[in-house]
Amino acid sequence: MRKFLTWGLWIILILAIIGIAYYAWTRLFNQPEEATPEIVTLVCNKECADRGQCGTAQADGERTVVLGGKDGPVVEAEKHDVFFFSESSVEVKDSMEVQLAEVEGGEEFTQTFSRVEWLNPMGDITETGWVAEWCIERE
Repeated sequence: MRKFLTWGLWIILILAIIGIAYYAWTRLFNQPEEATPEIVTLVCNKECADRGQCGTAQADGERTVVLGGKDGPVVEAEKHDVFFFSESSVEVKDSMEVQLAEVEGGEEFTQTFSRVEWLNPMGDITETGWVAEWCIERE
């Protein structure tokens, strides 16, 4: 009887060691690789301008800007509350598809918007907002 108890304890001990080793391996050595951030360029191209997503800022003379929304996708001109200078490189943080309707005809279509983050060259100012794919140029 004592032999069975000893063997049982050894088996439990071995299984516990295997379990701890597996846990340590998955937590310490099998880390998922961090995703490479997607860097894109915001541009005020013809489609972006035709859709009312471009504007002009008076900073350092007149500069073309891409318009967006701080809290979510915006297409109405009077509701834009954030802008990015055209030709700016930004990092895509998130994307979503939004159902929109054409002004003339009311035909519905799906449009992708991306939440982008711009960091100034000094690294002390960050601006985040949602921008339509019409205004994004991928490399």
